[in-house]
Amino acid sequence: MADWFQIKEEGHTMTSLKSLIEFLQKEKVISLSSILAIFISFTLLSFIFTFLVFSNTSLNFLQKQVQVRVFFKDSFGEEQIKQVKSVLENDSRVLEVTYTSKEDALKIFRDLSKNDPVLQESLTTNILPASLEIKAKDVKDLDFFYEDFLGKDFVESVKYLKDIKDKFKYYSTVVTAICLVITLLFFIVSFGIILSTIRINIFQKKDEIEIMKLVGASDDFVETPFIHQGIVYSMVGSFFAGLLFTIILLIIYFTNFLGLRDTNYVYLIGNFRIPYLLFVVLLVAVINLLGYLLGKLGSKTAVQKYLKV
Repeated sequence: MADWFQIKEEGHTMTSLKSLIEFLQKEKVISLSSILAIFISFTLLSFIFTFLVFSNTSLNFLQKQVQVRVFFKDSFGEEQIKQVKSVLENDSRVLEVTYTSKEDALKIFRDLSKNDPVLQESLTTNILPASLEIKAKDVKDLDFFYEDFLGKDFVESVKYLKDIKDKFKYYSTVVTAICLVITLLFFIVSFGIILSTIRINIFQKKDEIEIMKLVGASDDFVETPFIHQGIVYSMVGSFFAGLLFTIILLIIYFTNFLGLRDTNYVYLIGNFRIPYLLFVVLLVAVINLLGYLLGKLGSKTAVQKYLKV
Protein backbone atom coordinates (compact mmCIF):
# COMPACT_ATOMS: atom_id res chain seq x y z
CA MET A 1 0.00 0.00 0.00
CA ALA A 2 1.32 3.43 -0.85
CA ASP A 3 2.89 5.41 1.99
CA TRP A 4 0.66 8.40 1.26
CA PHE A 5 -2.40 6.41 2.33
CA GLN A 6 -0.95 4.56 5.35
CA ILE A 7 -3.70 5.87 7.66
CA LYS A 8 -5.63 4.04 10.31
CA GLU A 9 -9.29 4.87 10.78
CA GLU A 10 -8.81 5.69 14.46
CA GLY A 11 -6.98 8.98 14.93
CA HIS A 12 -6.09 9.20 11.26
CA THR A 13 -5.82 13.00 11.26
CA MET A 14 -2.31 13.12 12.76
CA THR A 15 -1.14 10.34 10.47
CA SER A 16 -2.59 12.09 7.43
CA LEU A 17 -0.68 15.24 8.32
CA LYS A 18 2.53 13.25 8.56
CA SER A 19 1.82 11.66 5.18
CA LEU A 20 0.99 15.09 3.79
CA ILE A 21 4.42 16.40 4.83
CA GLU A 22 6.06 13.43 3.12
CA PHE A 23 4.02 14.12 -0.01
CA LEU A 24 4.97 17.81 0.00
CA GLN A 25 8.61 16.81 0.20
CA LYS A 26 8.26 14.46 -2.77
CA GLU A 27 6.27 16.91 -4.92
CA LYS A 28 8.44 19.96 -4.31
CA VAL A 29 7.85 21.61 -7.69
CA ILE A 30 4.05 21.46 -7.48
CA SER A 31 4.05 22.42 -3.80
CA LEU A 32 6.42 25.39 -4.11
CA SER A 33 4.73 26.65 -7.28
CA SER A 34 1.31 26.59 -5.62
CA ILE A 35 2.54 28.21 -2.42
CA LEU A 36 4.41 30.90 -4.38
CA ALA A 37 1.34 31.72 -6.47
CA ILE A 38 -0.84 31.96 -3.35
CA PHE A 39 1.84 34.03 -1.60
CA ILE A 40 1.82 36.52 -4.50
CA SER A 41 -1.98 36.69 -4.47
CA PHE A 42 -2.14 37.33 -0.72
CA THR A 43 0.71 39.84 -0.92
CA LEU A 44 -1.25 41.80 -3.49
CA LEU A 45 -4.37 41.40 -1.36
CA SER A 46 -2.46 42.78 1.65
CA PHE A 47 -1.30 45.69 -0.47
CA ILE A 48 -4.89 46.46 -1.50
CA PHE A 49 -6.14 46.33 2.10
CA THR A 50 -3.31 48.60 3.20
CA PHE A 51 -3.87 50.97 0.30
CA LEU A 52 -7.58 51.23 1.12
CA VAL A 53 -6.89 52.00 4.78
CA PHE A 54 -4.13 54.52 4.00
CA SER A 55 -6.33 56.18 1.36
CA ASN A 56 -9.24 56.41 3.78
CA THR A 57 -6.91 57.84 6.43
CA SER A 58 -5.60 60.46 3.99
CA LEU A 59 -9.10 61.35 2.83
CA ASN A 60 -10.28 61.77 6.42
CA PHE A 61 -7.35 64.07 7.12
CA LEU A 62 -7.88 66.11 3.95
CA GLN A 63 -11.64 66.33 4.40
CA LYS A 64 -11.09 67.84 7.83
CA GLN A 65 -9.16 70.63 6.15
CA VAL A 66 -12.24 71.52 4.07
CA GLN A 67 -14.08 74.29 5.86
CA VAL A 68 -16.79 76.91 5.71
CA ARG A 69 -15.54 80.42 6.48
CA VAL A 70 -18.17 82.96 7.50
CA PHE A 71 -17.29 86.67 7.21
CA PHE A 72 -19.37 89.01 9.38
CA LYS A 73 -20.45 92.59 8.77
CA ASP A 74 -18.76 95.30 10.86
CA SER A 75 -22.08 96.05 12.57
CA PHE A 76 -22.10 92.55 14.07
CA GLY A 77 -20.00 92.89 17.23
CA GLU A 78 -17.35 90.56 18.65
CA GLU A 79 -19.57 89.38 21.53
CA GLN A 80 -22.32 88.46 19.08
CA ILE A 81 -19.85 86.52 16.94
CA LYS A 82 -18.63 84.64 20.03
CA GLN A 83 -22.23 83.73 20.84
CA VAL A 84 -22.59 82.24 17.35
CA LYS A 85 -19.30 80.40 17.92
CA SER A 86 -20.61 78.96 21.21
CA VAL A 87 -23.77 77.68 19.52
CA LEU A 88 -21.73 76.01 16.79
CA GLU A 89 -19.38 74.35 19.29
CA ASN A 90 -22.38 72.72 20.96
CA ASP A 91 -23.48 71.23 17.63
CA SER A 92 -22.58 67.51 17.52
CA ARG A 93 -21.78 67.78 13.80
CA VAL A 94 -19.06 70.39 14.32
CA LEU A 95 -15.44 69.32 14.73
CA GLU A 96 -13.86 72.72 15.36
CA VAL A 97 -14.73 76.43 15.22
CA THR A 98 -11.98 79.05 15.00
CA TYR A 99 -12.60 82.76 15.52
CA THR A 100 -10.45 85.29 13.65
CA SER A 101 -10.89 88.89 14.77
CA LYS A 102 -10.35 91.90 12.53
CA GLU A 103 -6.98 92.47 14.23
CA ASP A 104 -5.93 88.83 13.74
CA ALA A 105 -7.00 88.98 10.08
CA LEU A 106 -4.88 92.10 9.57
CA LYS A 107 -1.85 90.42 11.17
CA ILE A 108 -2.24 87.32 8.98
CA PHE A 109 -2.58 89.43 5.83
CA ARG A 110 0.47 91.51 6.71
CA ASP A 111 2.51 88.34 7.23
CA LEU A 112 1.44 87.12 3.79
CA SER A 113 2.22 90.45 2.10
CA LYS A 114 5.40 91.32 3.98
CA ASN A 115 7.28 91.70 0.69
CA ASP A 116 4.91 94.46 -0.43
CA PRO A 117 5.43 97.47 1.89
CA VAL A 118 3.07 99.72 -0.09
CA LEU A 119 0.21 97.29 0.36
CA GLN A 120 0.98 96.89 4.05
CA GLU A 121 0.86 100.63 4.69
CA SER A 122 -2.57 100.88 3.08
CA LEU A 123 -4.11 98.12 5.24
CA THR A 124 -6.24 98.84 8.30
CA THR A 125 -8.50 96.76 10.52
CA ASN A 126 -11.54 98.38 8.90
CA ILE A 127 -10.81 96.66 5.58
CA LEU A 128 -10.77 93.06 6.79
CA PRO A 129 -13.87 91.53 8.44
CA ALA A 130 -13.96 89.19 11.44
CA SER A 131 -14.73 85.57 10.61
CA LEU A 132 -15.48 82.07 11.87
CA GLU A 133 -13.87 79.00 10.37
CA ILE A 134 -16.12 75.93 10.68
CA LYS A 135 -14.88 72.34 10.31
CA ALA A 136 -17.32 69.42 10.43
CA LYS A 137 -16.77 65.84 11.62
CA ASP A 138 -18.40 64.65 8.41
CA VAL A 139 -17.59 66.78 5.38
CA LYS A 140 -21.10 66.40 3.95
CA ASP A 141 -22.51 68.44 6.87
CA LEU A 142 -20.66 71.51 5.60
CA ASP A 143 -23.40 71.90 2.98
CA PHE A 144 -25.88 72.63 5.77
CA PHE A 145 -23.71 75.27 7.45
CA TYR A 146 -22.97 76.92 4.12
CA GLU A 147 -26.68 77.22 3.23
CA ASP A 148 -27.62 78.26 6.77
CA PHE A 149 -25.24 81.22 6.96
CA LEU A 150 -25.66 82.28 3.36
CA GLY A 151 -28.99 84.00 3.97
CA LYS A 152 -28.20 85.70 7.30
CA ASP A 153 -28.43 89.52 7.30
CA PHE A 154 -25.40 89.90 9.62
CA VAL A 155 -23.19 87.87 7.28
CA GLU A 156 -21.11 89.68 4.68
CA SER A 157 -20.06 86.57 2.74
CA VAL A 158 -19.52 82.80 3.05
CA LYS A 159 -16.60 80.95 1.50
CA TYR A 160 -16.83 77.22 0.90
CA LEU A 161 -14.46 75.19 -1.29
CA LYS A 162 -17.20 72.75 -2.23
CA ASP A 163 -15.33 71.49 -5.30
CA ILE A 164 -12.56 70.12 -3.10
CA LYS A 165 -15.06 68.21 -1.00
CA ASP A 166 -16.78 66.78 -4.06
CA LYS A 167 -13.46 65.66 -5.55
CA PHE A 168 -12.53 63.91 -2.30
CA LYS A 169 -15.83 62.05 -2.36
CA TYR A 170 -15.52 61.15 -6.05
CA TYR A 171 -11.96 59.84 -5.90
CA SER A 172 -12.66 57.95 -2.67
CA THR A 173 -15.60 56.16 -4.30
CA VAL A 174 -13.66 55.35 -7.46
CA VAL A 175 -10.59 54.04 -5.61
CA THR A 176 -12.71 51.93 -3.26
CA ALA A 177 -14.68 50.39 -6.15
CA ILE A 178 -11.51 49.57 -8.13
CA CYS A 179 -9.81 48.00 -5.12
CA LEU A 180 -12.86 45.90 -4.28
CA VAL A 181 -12.97 44.55 -7.84
CA ILE A 182 -9.25 43.74 -7.78
CA THR A 183 -9.63 42.06 -4.38
CA LEU A 184 -12.42 39.87 -5.74
CA LEU A 185 -10.26 38.90 -8.73
CA PHE A 186 -7.39 37.88 -6.43
CA PHE A 187 -9.73 35.68 -4.41
CA ILE A 188 -10.89 33.98 -7.61
CA VAL A 189 -7.28 33.48 -8.76
CA SER A 190 -6.21 32.01 -5.41
CA PHE A 191 -9.27 29.77 -5.32
CA GLY A 192 -8.49 28.53 -8.84
CA ILE A 193 -4.87 27.79 -7.89
CA ILE A 194 -5.94 25.58 -4.98
CA LEU A 195 -8.59 23.90 -7.09
CA SER A 196 -6.13 23.09 -9.87
CA THR A 197 -3.43 21.84 -7.51
CA ILE A 198 -5.77 19.46 -5.67
CA ARG A 199 -7.19 18.25 -8.99
CA ILE A 200 -3.70 17.37 -10.25
CA ASN A 201 -2.89 15.49 -7.05
CA ILE A 202 -6.18 13.59 -7.16
CA PHE A 203 -5.47 12.44 -10.71
CA GLN A 204 -1.96 11.41 -9.70
CA LYS A 205 -3.36 9.25 -6.88
CA LYS A 206 -6.28 7.85 -8.87
CA ASP A 207 -5.12 4.22 -8.72
CA GLU A 208 -4.29 4.38 -5.01
CA ILE A 209 -7.71 5.90 -4.25
CA GLU A 210 -9.41 3.01 -6.04
CA ILE A 211 -7.38 0.50 -4.02
CA MET A 212 -8.30 2.24 -0.76
CA LYS A 213 -12.00 2.07 -1.66
CA LEU A 214 -11.71 -1.62 -2.48
CA VAL A 215 -10.40 -2.37 1.03
CA GLY A 216 -13.28 -0.43 2.63
CA ALA A 217 -11.84 3.04 3.37
CA SER A 218 -14.47 5.65 4.26
CA ASP A 219 -15.02 8.83 2.22
CA ASP A 220 -13.63 10.98 5.03
CA PHE A 221 -10.62 8.68 5.28
CA VAL A 222 -9.75 9.29 1.62
CA GLU A 223 -10.69 12.99 1.43
CA THR A 224 -8.94 14.31 4.56
CA PRO A 225 -5.33 14.38 3.19
CA PHE A 226 -6.43 16.41 0.14
CA ILE A 227 -8.32 18.92 2.31
CA HIS A 228 -5.33 19.25 4.63
CA GLN A 229 -3.11 19.77 1.62
CA GLY A 230 -5.20 22.70 0.32
CA ILE A 231 -5.30 24.32 3.76
CA VAL A 232 -1.53 23.97 4.20
CA TYR A 233 -0.79 25.48 0.77
CA SER A 234 -3.06 28.45 1.40
CA MET A 235 -1.98 29.10 4.98
CA VAL A 236 1.73 28.89 4.22
CA GLY A 237 1.29 31.39 1.38
CA SER A 238 -0.87 33.74 3.47
CA PHE A 239 1.47 33.45 6.47
CA PHE A 240 4.52 34.63 4.54
CA ALA A 241 2.47 37.38 2.86
CA GLY A 242 1.36 38.57 6.31
CA LEU A 243 4.94 38.37 7.60
CA LEU A 244 6.23 40.42 4.67
CA PHE A 245 3.64 43.15 5.20
CA THR A 246 4.24 43.18 8.95
CA ILE A 247 7.88 44.04 8.26
CA ILE A 248 6.93 46.68 5.66
CA LEU A 249 4.31 48.34 7.89
CA LEU A 250 6.62 48.38 10.92
CA ILE A 251 9.36 50.00 8.82
CA ILE A 252 6.85 52.64 7.67
CA TYR A 253 5.84 53.25 11.29
CA PHE A 254 9.24 53.40 12.97
CA THR A 255 10.83 55.52 10.21
CA ASN A 256 7.74 57.78 10.28
CA PHE A 257 7.80 57.62 6.49
CA LEU A 258 4.18 58.77 6.06
CA GLY A 259 3.88 60.66 9.33
CA LEU A 260 1.77 57.85 10.80
CA ARG A 261 3.86 57.67 13.95
CA ASP A 262 2.83 61.25 14.75
CA THR A 263 -0.89 60.56 14.44
CA ASN A 264 -0.53 56.94 15.65
CA TYR A 265 -3.87 55.85 14.17
CA VAL A 266 -5.50 54.93 10.87
CA TYR A 267 -9.10 55.05 9.65
CA LEU A 268 -10.44 51.61 8.74
CA ILE A 269 -13.89 52.48 7.41
CA GLY A 270 -15.39 55.95 7.24
CA ASN A 271 -14.64 57.78 10.49
CA PHE A 272 -13.83 54.64 12.48
CA ARG A 273 -10.20 54.74 13.55
CA ILE A 274 -7.88 52.40 15.45
CA PRO A 275 -4.22 52.59 16.62
CA TYR A 276 -1.72 51.93 13.84
CA LEU A 277 -0.05 48.94 15.51
CA LEU A 278 -3.47 47.36 16.13
CA PHE A 279 -4.12 47.74 12.41
CA VAL A 280 -0.92 45.77 11.69
CA VAL A 281 -2.08 42.96 14.00
CA LEU A 282 -5.56 42.94 12.46
CA LEU A 283 -4.19 42.85 8.91
CA VAL A 284 -2.03 39.81 9.67
CA ALA A 285 -4.89 38.07 11.49
CA VAL A 286 -7.35 38.73 8.63
CA ILE A 287 -4.89 37.56 5.96
CA ASN A 288 -4.19 34.30 7.82
CA LEU A 289 -7.89 33.71 8.51
CA LEU A 290 -8.67 34.24 4.82
CA GLY A 291 -5.83 31.86 3.98
CA TYR A 292 -7.39 29.14 6.12
CA LEU A 293 -10.93 29.71 4.81
CA LEU A 294 -9.81 29.91 1.20
CA GLY A 295 -7.70 26.75 1.52
CA LYS A 296 -10.51 24.80 3.12
CA LEU A 297 -13.14 26.01 0.66
CA GLY A 298 -10.91 25.41 -2.37
CA SER A 299 -9.80 21.94 -1.31
CA LYS A 300 -13.31 20.80 -0.33
CA THR A 301 -14.67 22.07 -3.65
CA ALA A 302 -11.93 20.21 -5.53
CA VAL A 303 -12.59 17.02 -3.56
CA GLN A 304 -16.33 17.18 -4.21
CA LYS A 305 -15.81 17.90 -7.90
CA TYR A 306 -12.92 15.60 -8.82
CA LEU A 307 -12.74 12.89 -6.15
CA LYS A 308 -15.39 10.32 -7.04
CA VAL A 309 -15.42 8.15 -3.91
